[in-house]
Amino acid sequence: MMIIDSHCHLEHENLPEKMIQAMDAGGVDKIVLFAAACDNLPSVPKSLLWVGRTILQSPFHKVALSIYEDAVMSSPGKIKVSGKFYEIRTYPDNQPVAEAIRQYPERFIGFVFLNPKNNPNVMEQLEQGIQNDNMRGVKTHPWFHNYNPGALLQDVAARCQELNLPILMHLGSRPETGNIQELISRFPRQNFILAHLGIPWFRKTWSMARDLPNIYLDLSGPYLSRSLVAKAVKFIGPDKLIYGTDAPYGLRTNTPGELSYAGSRSWVDSLPILSKEKEKIFSGNLLSLIRS
Repeated sequence: MMIIDSHCHLEHENLPEKMIQAMDAGGVDKIVLFAAACDNLPSVPKSLLWVGRTILQSPFHKVALSIYEDAVMSSPGKIKVSGKFYEIRTYPDNQPVAEAIRQYPERFIGFVFLNPKNNPNVMEQLEQGIQNDNMRGVKTHPWFHNYNPGALLQDVAARCQELNLPILMHLGSRPETGNIQELISRFPRQNFILAHLGIPWFRKTWSMARDLPNIYLDLSGPYLSRSLVAKAVKFIGPDKLIYGTDAPYGLRTNTPGELSYAGSRSWVDSLPILSKEKEKIFSGNLLSLIRS
């Protein structure tokens, strides 16, 4: 069974050689790699993560949305974690990812990380990533970069639809920064992967993934849990879910500096579904999106 980690940021904590060691130890064949979105962040206490995802699934989800929004809006251009602020990369650097792909083409699949906000060169950056650097998809972050994807990603989505390239998106927590509906309406053949099970819009995005042919969700990040993944599989089914980790964050262990796939893999390995359905989640669904 092939296993692909669909969601990895290239940071100093998980440089290519270290990732390959973790992959070999964890039985992972390939990873989708893209640029760092921000300065390397500390781990959030598991108790706070549990509270956040629990409230997001409850009738009080608006409270969690306001907390989620405060993390990026209380100091523009920074994210607040445990009371401290860390720089967000306004225009992520795709060149280290391109170099990693050239060095290890059998292990890394590149996605070009784009921010269209105040960026007249965004289409040039897309073409550079796809045509010159052999990237196989696009990563976007409307939450960190504070923009309406329905308004600012239309040119990118049109080109990706033309080239049959998926767009991986971390939605924002306001109606405008979480506006995926406009892109779906205008580009019905464009495939979208919504990061971290569609956080922070679990209710809405799970229904979209179940009902629409071009919406997928990834299972990445310490924000999720084994029980939440099992709940999503039961609600959506295995055909629209994609394994990932949000490395380095989803690979951290209790040993400082150690990265391991054991925890995140167990979320899928423990599911009460057929082996062929697990294989769809581990690799088949993603491969269907990046094969043109």
